[in-house]
Amino acid sequence: MAHDAEPETAQWPTAPLFNFGNAPTARATTSAAALASSTEALFFRSARWTPDCSAVLTTAEDHCLRVFGSDLAPSLAAPQPDAVHAAVWHPAASASTPETFCFVASVRDTPVRLIDAGDGRIRASYPIVDHRERFIAPHSLAFNVGADKLYCGFENAIEVIDIASPGYDNHERLKTNVTRRDKGGQRGIISALAFSQHSVGSYAAGSFGGSVVLYDEDTGVRAAGHLDGVEGGGVTQLAYHPLDGNTLFVASRRSDSIQVFDLRDTSAPVARLERSASTNQRIEFGLDPWGRYLASGDENGTLRVWDISDPTFSLLLEDKLHEDALHSVQLHPYRPLVLTAVGSRAYLENTVDDASSNASDSDSDGSDEDDDDEASSAAVRKPLDTRVVMWDFGDTTM
Repeated sequence: MAHDAEPETAQWPTAPLFNFGNAPTARATTSAAALASSTEALFFRSARWTPDCSAVLTTAEDHCLRVFGSDLAPSLAAPQPDAVHAAVWHPAASASTPETFCFVASVRDTPVRLIDAGDGRIRASYPIVDHRERFIAPHSLAFNVGADKLYCGFENAIEVIDIASPGYDNHERLKTNVTRRDKGGQRGIISALAFSQHSVGSYAAGSFGGSVVLYDEDTGVRAAGHLDGVEGGGVTQLAYHPLDGNTLFVASRRSDSIQVFDLRDTSAPVARLERSASTNQRIEFGLDPWGRYLASGDENGTLRVWDISDPTFSLLLEDKLHEDALHSVQLHPYRPLVLTAVGSRAYLENTVDDASSNASDSDSDGSDEDDDDEASSAAVRKPLDTRVVMWDFGDTTM
């Protein structure tokens, strides 16, 4: 009697081995300059891998959403009618599964849309309207842990959308500041949202007013806690430690550090990860999902990597990889690869007046978080570097 063959051992993913002591190799690259006309000062505003890193989603200065393959080869260009405030992948997005290969985008003065990343068609539309029946474009987007609700942050409110129910009247609006006398509320544009993977339903919200408040899905806008000592001119990114639900990382514009908070005592940050980020531009950091590293760029093009498994948060790498603002960094979960995106708007001369700066720093719903100089009519130079690059930090000595 023949015996069945032994089943193959399941190949579980393992943590990649990064070698931050060696100079990295550019495995793949794409440039916004190649997409621009001779008169455009085009650069990417953000770049994000899908959860399985099978594709890259970018936003750009020309209001176009683009999707690239895992080798950074262009696969989709989806022009938008106005400025893109935010865009995030669906938590299950993968180029290998067409039914989940999609992302959500917030575009000024239009409904929130679920867009197919394969062909660019709009799968669903989620209008958010104000009391004048004008469309509101959120400045921050985040799926909850169950991926059935989309949280959208805008001025003094968070809209909770049932992702399976497009259209009007299927949302819940959480007003973060009901009245001006509500001292326990959260004022300003909700500019950053992050859900905890450790405590289901818990999430943090940051505002351009400089506040960070902890909430729970079950209790609405009743605050579970406030962070004291948040620095900078407005929160641009929040992230929980992948392995420690009590640690929250906070990045703000016009701040030279990423602050680290212990949520068991929110009276002050427990650490600062120093970087140069004195502009209004969002400079986003990336976390290793295995809980080992945090990587961030700065306004000068330098990449830094810290060891977040060490309570001292020691600096492992400081390397100037680009010639312009390095605003997006992500770490591959299964290979020793780092994705970076670079570029910024800058003037030929320092002609931005105080009125322009004040307008850009306001928390009005019409202001864009990166429009630190849109209010000015000064001429802009082309960015010095406009690339998205995939760097290999593997051990080249082997």
